[in-house]
Amino acid sequence: MRLIDRICNFLAILAGIYLVTIMFAIVFQATARSFGYSGSSHLFTFSEYGLLYIVMAASPWLVRMKGHVYIEMLTAALPKNLARKFSRLVSVICIIICLLLVWYTGEATLKAFNRSDYDMRSLDMPKWLLLVSMPVCFGLMAIQFSRFVFGPETLHTGEAGVHE
Repeated sequence: MRLIDRICNFLAILAGIYLVTIMFAIVFQATARSFGYSGSSHLFTFSEYGLLYIVMAASPWLVRMKGHVYIEMLTAALPKNLARKFSRLVSVICIIICLLLVWYTGEATLKAFNRSDYDMRSLDMPKWLLLVSMPVCFGLMAIQFSRFVFGPETLHTGEAGVHE
């Protein structure tokens, strides 16, 4: 699990760097246009692609850190022993959903690769390169959710309210 943690940390850092890069690119574009220059059309394309990469790369880390939005009202109302079992059941459901998405997005990625599909925008980008982050990161999310099924810690705290 330490290797998985390092991979997830690395992906989260990359997501943060990409987000900051997009911010500077937008400032650059706006400034260039203010001075009468056209800027680069590629910056918008890379910003659009970046939104997908950022979400996918940061998600496994967010699962591990319990950073996703979830509601504790039900687990807070359940007896502690039942709340732990319910939380583990929710984690199993999350794993199943992630694995289904790994299969579906993996199939789409392979299909795009085999067909040599391209995303045509300001530059031609191999479509598989856009899609490959999804099966990888959904797989990592499934692994992270498995911690809450088989490990000592559960996904939910069993306490209603905001915990930070």
